[in-house]
Amino acid sequence: MGELNAKLCALLKNQLETFPFHNLGQLLGKKVINGGTCFDHALSLRAHITKMGLSATLHEAEVCMTGLNSHRLIRVESSDKVSFLDSGTGWPTIYQAHTCDIYREYTSAGIRFRIVKESNKLLVKRHDGRQWRDMNRIALVAQNEEIILSKYPNRYLQQLPYSQELRFCWLMNEKFYRITGFCLAVYEAGKNTQKFSLTPIELLSFVQSSFPELISDLKIYLESIS
Repeated sequence: MGELNAKLCALLKNQLETFPFHNLGQLLGKKVINGGTCFDHALSLRAHITKMGLSATLHEAEVCMTGLNSHRLIRVESSDKVSFLDSGTGWPTIYQAHTCDIYREYTSAGIRFRIVKESNKLLVKRHDGRQWRDMNRIALVAQNEEIILSKYPNRYLQQLPYSQELRFCWLMNEKFYRITGFCLAVYEAGKNTQKFSLTPIELLSFVQSSFPELISDLKIYLESIS
């Protein structure tokens, strides 16, 4: 099992707290000030990791729900070790998946995750409270970053699990907040998942408290569906 890098884990946590996962850019067809989907998260992570003096490149993985290689994350090389980091799943995936890992399990905000080696891939699973669900399959071999980068302008043309409704997720005070449409789910270690149905005004107020810079775009989206 690969050894965890405390600085990289802290970086992942900070990104999930300050750079929310959301699909406002996709829904509005415009660039947003902060946060975004997996591609935006991967680019942000890569910039931070390279500043640490490590080799970080973009990587693609299969979204198990669709079977498409439409998920982006980061491949990190340090000395003779290779690992994968991912903050853009819409879940608190604060993990380092090492190429030498056979099996690893961890918990974040009360949500259990599992990484299992399958031949030349790593399968990432999430437990939904009743059963394990396959999330992503990560190929272990290095990929051509230029080819991946060329897909950025057309990243929303592929089928995505969240194409039709709002997603907005972030980590704060050891709690994970996940908004799907107008439903808010709050995950926390040692507690049952709390779920709330939000009105548009409540949704705006809730996001305003953590990410006021995104309120104008969120208002535009809500007006477009009203």
